[in-house]
Amino acid sequence: MYLVQLTLAPSGDAHPPPEIKQALHDAAPDVVEHVSVHTQTRPHLVVSLFLRAASLDEAEAAAKRIWQHATTNCTPLAAWSLRRAEVPLHPYDVE
Repeated sequence: MYLVQLTLAPSGDAHPPPEIKQALHDAAPDVVEHVSVHTQTRPHLVVSLFLRAASLDEAEAAAKRIWQHATTNCTPLAAWSLRRAEVPLHPYDVE
């Protein structure tokens, strides 16, 4: 399982639609385990997708496809553009 974060930018002053979580889950229910929307992030909205995938590259590619599918089926999401879809990499501190 991978955590992929979508970074989304609104067109104008669009607010995230209430159905964003469901739209993303419904885009690939066999892949999406959980969706979390971080509304306090600035300047862009961040959405975390927990995805079942075999590799990091596969997870990031799946997240992009999920976003595209969700925007096709959920009209309010068309007001948002995908800036990034990536697994956040954190340095591992070994002591």
